[in-house]
Amino acid sequence: MVNFMALAPKNPIQPTNQPPRYLFQRADWGNFMQLADITESMVSTADIREAVQNVIDCLINAANNTIPKSSPRLRKFRRPWRNEACRDSRREEKKLWNIFRRYPTTEHHVAFKRAKALARRIRRRSQRESWINFISSITSSTSSKQLWKKVKAANGIYCESSFPVLNEGNMTHSAPIDIANTLGHAFAQVSATDSYSPEFVAIKDRAERTPLRFTARSTLPYNSEFRMFELETALSRAHDTSPGPDGITYNMLRHLNTTSLSHLFIFI
Repeated sequence: MVNFMALAPKNPIQPTNQPPRYLFQRADWGNFMQLADITESMVSTADIREAVQNVIDCLINAANNTIPKSSPRLRKFRRPWRNEACRDSRREEKKLWNIFRRYPTTEHHVAFKRAKALARRIRRRSQRESWINFISSITSSTSSKQLWKKVKAANGIYCESSFPVLNEGNMTHSAPIDIANTLGHAFAQVSATDSYSPEFVAIKDRAERTPLRFTARSTLPYNSEFRMFELETALSRAHDTSPGPDGITYNMLRHLNTTSLSHLFIFI
C-alpha cells in the first residue's frame, strides 16, 4: 500500500491564468471540415512520427482558425445574489456620493444617504431571496457530489484550476511533470517484487512460467480487422473528455469529412 504520508499535499498554488479551452458551441464546423483536410500524402510518410505530427498540425491549425477559445484570465467570483437591481442602486449611490463630495450641501447629503439606504435594502433583499433559492435547490435527491459542489460555489471555492504541491521527504514538487513522476515512482515501488512476500513471489514465478495458448477454431471478434464503421461508432459514443498533450479532441475527429477520416483510418 502506498504511503501517502510521504506525499502530503500542501496548500495549492492558485495560478494567475488558466489554460484556454476551445468553445465548441461557437465553432464554425463547416469551415473546420474544409480546413481539416487530411490528405493521403500526410499519412503515407516513411516516418510514423512525421505522419502523426502532420495530422496534429493540420487539425490544430483548422481548430485555431474556426473555433474560438476561452480567455486565459481567471474569472472573478460572482456573487450569486448580485443582480441588475443591485448594480443599478449601487451605481446611483456612487453617482450621488460623487456629487456630494464635490458639492457638500445638505440637500446632496440627504440624497446620498437615501440612495445608500435604498441600495442596502435592495442588496439585503436580494441576498435573502438568493439564499432561499439556494436552500430550496437542495432536496433529498441531491447527491453528495452535487451538494458539495453547491457549497463550494457558494463560498467561492474553485479548486479545479489549482495546482497541488507534493512533499516527498525534504523535496517539494510543484511542476506537473515532477508531481507525475513522484506519484509514478511511488506506485512503481509498491508494485515491485521487493514489496511482495516470499510466498507470493513463489506463486507468481510458477504462474508466469505457465505457457499461454491462444488457439481457437473460430475467428474471435477481437482478432478481426478494425473496420471504418467501428471507428465511426467509437467516435459517436465517446464523451467529450479533456484532450491529451496533442490538443486533439473527439469533437474535432467527429467533424472530419469522410475522406479525411478514411485517411486517418490508415493509422489504425
